[in-house]
Amino acid sequence: MFAKIVAGMVALADAHEPLPHLKLVPTINAHVEAVVAPLTSVNVVGELPGSDPTLGSEAVVLSAHLDHLGTGTPDHGNGIFHGAMDDASGIATLLETANMFHTSKAKPRRSIVFIAVCAEEKGLLGSRYFAAHPSSHAGHLITDINTDMFLPLYPLRNLVGFGADESSLGDDARAVATKAGVTLVPDPQPDHLVFVRSDQYNFVRKGTPAIMLQMTPMPKTPEEATYKQWFSERYHGQADDLDQPVDLAAAEAYTRLVYQLAARVADEPAKPEWKKGSFFGKFAAEPLP
Repeated sequence: MFAKIVAGMVALADAHEPLPHLKLVPTINAHVEAVVAPLTSVNVVGELPGSDPTLGSEAVVLSAHLDHLGTGTPDHGNGIFHGAMDDASGIATLLETANMFHTSKAKPRRSIVFIAVCAEEKGLLGSRYFAAHPSSHAGHLITDINTDMFLPLYPLRNLVGFGADESSLGDDARAVATKAGVTLVPDPQPDHLVFVRSDQYNFVRKGTPAIMLQMTPMPKTPEEATYKQWFSERYHGQADDLDQPVDLAAAEAYTRLVYQLAARVADEPAKPEWKKGSFFGKFAAEPLP
């Protein structure tokens, strides 16, 4: 019976017809006002040119978002939504990864593009614009490795690779993680649809394989309790500030792993490819405008 109901709803959706609905007993009356004003916000882009005469025209993108939620009525400190984890941590990783390439005097075969995108919290707007209008390497952005709120709250043992099962980039991430003694584990909350909710998705929509890495705890451990407490008390709150506990060793290990993954992909003979049967691979066959 359930299968028939689902099949019927899918058929209606495919035909762009209204879906069945029912009236709920509870009701609500609300008055909402919105103020609309034009604003200007910028992406910040840096590049390490590739050393290979041919592959240097292709680019590996490393991204993180530089915005958060602004200010509000103080409920913690001075009322500023600092966004220390979401996503100043990602920006710190982006900067330190660039510094690692610089200090190591690495000469990756492909170019590395470092981009701090704006307006993620307003609908992934900065990455949407950049993916459609890259400042360089138009048509040759081969992958995006995104860092958004990777949560160094405890020692780095396990990582979720959002999108890891969709392309060969996941195989690269798994190889780098294994070498570092870190396990790449399945998404413990697939119903949250994280892969389509952060900046990597705008690259995916253009047909570019992408991945977002995030630390994750094992179930029924003190680390899981810490993880859940963070989301309960600090996520998108003013308490996401520099006064919270941070595992700096985990942050350093994560950043080094991102560096190693970017270097590996930049030097490989073949660029990342979508895996056969990946839903997202269809965007590569039929790129969106």
